[in-house]
Amino acid sequence: MVASYVGGDIVAGILGSGIFQRETLTLYMDIGTNGEIVLGNKDWLASVSCSAGPAFEGAGIRFGMRATRGAIEEVSINPHTLEPMLLTIGRTKPIGICGSGLIDAVADLLEAGIIDQKGKFSSGLRTDRIREGRDGWEYVLAYREDTQIKEDLVLTELDIENLIRTKGAIYAGCKVLLQSVGLAFKDLEQVIIAGGFGRHLDLEKAMFIGLLPEMDISKFIFVGNGSLLGARLLSFSRTLLGEAERISLMMTNLELSNHAGFMDEFMAAMFLPHTDTTAFPKVPQR
Repeated sequence: MVASYVGGDIVAGILGSGIFQRETLTLYMDIGTNGEIVLGNKDWLASVSCSAGPAFEGAGIRFGMRATRGAIEEVSINPHTLEPMLLTIGRTKPIGICGSGLIDAVADLLEAGIIDQKGKFSSGLRTDRIREGRDGWEYVLAYREDTQIKEDLVLTELDIENLIRTKGAIYAGCKVLLQSVGLAFKDLEQVIIAGGFGRHLDLEKAMFIGLLPEMDISKFIFVGNGSLLGARLLSFSRTLLGEAERISLMMTNLELSNHAGFMDEFMAAMFLPHTDTTAFPKVPQR
């Protein structure tokens, strides 16, 4: 354990990824209900934990689900017809939408002008897919005859609001962690993403909505389940068990609840992609 919300899973992830053995300045992100973020290299490690919310794991999203068979993992919306093209895990009819599909959908809704930068649906568009439902305005991703659940599969404004809150917390946590040690996103040499939905994640779309900083895509690496990666290594090596203890002792934790600037950064990130457009110069171009 490092702190209350930075435990053995994140230590195992740092062990498995090898950050603690290299000089490369790395940001390690484990994105789940709690977003655990670690910054550092072989000389030092610092961490934060932000309550991101479970949107990427399916909770709080009307048709949200984990990344399993039948989950929509990719969404592409035609900017002229406003019709969606969906890809599901297992290539079956959809039963819900997972984290990567949610990011895809919101990014394409924004780029097509279907939602504004606050996540609200635009009015007067020529499509029947935007309608008022039981939870307010919504966009129909798949009509009932095209699903396994025999009802319309929709994305609501409330779903989008939950996604914005989640991505805002993660981005703000990363920025505050970097600022606390006198660094910025431009100083990073590598970003490692762990978590169940990471392998399906479209990096450009994640940057487009402001979940990830706008950086060179070649700097990003996916490791899947980071805690399982470290646990597997530990099961074969007593030496690495000692290394895990060393990692936990060298890691300094920053409590975001006590950090005066975190709430300001969080509120600034409650926008698509961010209130500071200079941090995402490619978004206005697109």
